[in-house]
Amino acid sequence: MDVQDLRAFLAVAEERHFSRAAQRLHISQPPLSQRIGALERKLGVRLFERGRGGVSLTAAGTALLPQARVVLQQLARAEELAQRAGRGASGQLSIGFAGSMPFSELLPRLLRDFRRAWPAVQLQLRQLSSNEQLRQLQEHGLDLGFIRSTSQPDEQALQLRALQREPLYAAVHSGHALAGLGRVDLKRLRDDPFILYSREFGSGLREQILALCLRAGFSPQVVQEVHEMPTLISLVSAGIGVGLVAASMQRASVPQVRYLELADPDASTDIVLAWRRGDASPVLRNFLELAFAHASSG
Repeated sequence: MDVQDLRAFLAVAEERHFSRAAQRLHISQPPLSQRIGALERKLGVRLFERGRGGVSLTAAGTALLPQARVVLQQLARAEELAQRAGRGASGQLSIGFAGSMPFSELLPRLLRDFRRAWPAVQLQLRQLSSNEQLRQLQEHGLDLGFIRSTSQPDEQALQLRALQREPLYAAVHSGHALAGLGRVDLKRLRDDPFILYSREFGSGLREQILALCLRAGFSPQVVQEVHEMPTLISLVSAGIGVGLVAASMQRASVPQVRYLELADPDASTDIVLAWRRGDASPVLRNFLELAFAHASSG
């Protein structure tokens, strides 16, 4: 007994008439009658009593009817699930993000819009350093990651695309002599103790800031290293020193911290999306298309 046998049987059982059942199946009546006859011979029982006015179910047909419905419903459900998975409408996506990303407009907006478009996809979100995200992407622990610009990606294993460029701002204590200014040259912070990102941060931002300082004519006096921007801002609030953060970090409501725009060229940082090269996941494809559309419109 195959699926076509069950569909033919169900049509005749529900219509109680071969002609109407044939019309429902979009076939002619003779092939339908032949299929039902072959099914009865295969099972060794009569499924229908034939009459001039139509057909009626035998005891064997009555027993088969609910089971046929269940099997066909399960098949339809399996087809639907397979099609949804193929379109990326179901499944799961593991996303890493650096600690500064929730303060940007981009990540929250992307997650919100993706959930609206694909509500059945399960999102697993993990806050990780940029280096850790890159490692887990290669080890299949993540599907994609939101990182800051990095100078050492594995270009054979990973693909990276910058989605958004943010200005860098100087975070200073509210009691700092420059706190009342809206825009400063980086060189005016040359004598301040600096809070800098550690190498383990892995974003390339450490090297970028050091290069910016050198172009401004000084080497920063580093008094503390941190892994994430929110930690840096907390230490600025405590009066430990000054540091550079993405413009979006101004949304972090931390007491006694002021943010100063930098006038220096190239004082910016990118939000970068990273994923495995050649990953054919439909769910990932849908997320990437949405992310690229946001980047183009932003």
